[in-house]
Amino acid sequence: MRLEHNTKHSLAAQHEQLELLVAVDVGSARVGCAVAEIGPGVLRVLAAEAAASFGIRGGEIVDMKRASEAIRITIEAAAERADADVKTVVVGLSGDVKLSSAKVMMDLDREHRTVTAPDVARLRKCVASDAGAGRRVVHRFDGPYGVGDLQGLERPEGLCGDHLEMQAAFLSAAADRLENVLKAVRAAGVEIEAVALEPMACSLGALTDEERALGAAILDVGAGAFRGALWEGGRLRQIQIIGREGPGAQSVSGRSNAALGGMDGIVMALARRFRIAPATAERLLSTHGALGDDEVAVLPAAGEVAAVDGLGSVRVETRELSRTLEELLTPAVRALREGLSGFSAGHTVGVVLTGGGARIRGMPAWIAKRFGGAPVRVGVPRWTMAEEDAPTEISGSRGCSLCGLLVLGAQGRAELRHRRSGSFFGRLSGTVRRLVASL
Repeated sequence: MRLEHNTKHSLAAQHEQLELLVAVDVGSARVGCAVAEIGPGVLRVLAAEAAASFGIRGGEIVDMKRASEAIRITIEAAAERADADVKTVVVGLSGDVKLSSAKVMMDLDREHRTVTAPDVARLRKCVASDAGAGRRVVHRFDGPYGVGDLQGLERPEGLCGDHLEMQAAFLSAAADRLENVLKAVRAAGVEIEAVALEPMACSLGALTDEERALGAAILDVGAGAFRGALWEGGRLRQIQIIGREGPGAQSVSGRSNAALGGMDGIVMALARRFRIAPATAERLLSTHGALGDDEVAVLPAAGEVAAVDGLGSVRVETRELSRTLEELLTPAVRALREGLSGFSAGHTVGVVLTGGGARIRGMPAWIAKRFGGAPVRVGVPRWTMAEEDAPTEISGSRGCSLCGLLVLGAQGRAELRHRRSGSFFGRLSGTVRRLVASL
């Protein structure tokens, strides 16, 4: 009986440690929502839903009423399936994202010449973002540090030198466009717990801490844009965004490239090429789309699809579809590779593909050839699903952004608990919870 009593309390204590966390990904093609339980080493999705992104274009709000309604419907559907009362959410958005960098230096005490923790804290406060007017910094990456002639340091405390320097990177969004997204989420009836931008969310959802430290490139083949993010030493080093608007791809170096557009642009181009409806082109891409002769060889030689007027049919040769697809993708992938100029064989994880376009047959091998033979894999969300019938819009590589939002939210909760535990009232409340759990 004593063993049973302890077991019950152990299970109760474990359950008490689990918290409810909700993420909403406001994307170009769909709004996704996931309700999850989080705890020490636990990320378990209870329910996930998706809805079409009405009123949203390129990750930005163009119709506030329709956008907030799409967000509300998605949240309510996920909450009902999980039997949860959703009050706060972690929000992810794409749109106009920019990565900028800054460097700051300070002289050390001439007598001691030793870096202290207060020195590092003071230097961090001195770093100012150069993201530009009208932008809001959402993510910040501090380091590496330099002490005297020593560079590339992670922990400079205790080292001697005549000066201390630090590099920092800032991931920002246009303030007005960001506020529009947050306003639409609040209009859906929930409060905002945290915010993340697409390059960060995709990376956290598909890569572990160790993989981001070893070095990897994330290529998000999304509906509204193609996005690349380069990680090294646990920090975001470069991004490249190929949007449908034209020039506007950004990286730390400030380079810009002409843009082809995301998978929506690819589908529209295929529809025009073969004179079929966009929805038909999307279905054709899923059944007959492939890159590489080996992948094309295992598919039917052609497909019969409805003509755009719906009165006849069109025969589309699989090889012709493959050639057209490659012609459309090549400029965008070339621009991504040029924008991620820091990628090399030293990034041992290689390239990880996310987004709906990552599911195209033969995509990993095709990308590998354009990234110098680097290892390429399709990313999968780092979560545990409580249900097997999750919507296809947010499963597999399409769910990495949503998973990353949950990871970010869990990290934020853990940091908040750590700060509270260091205060007197935090320790007191922790003691009370342990006493209640033991009753």
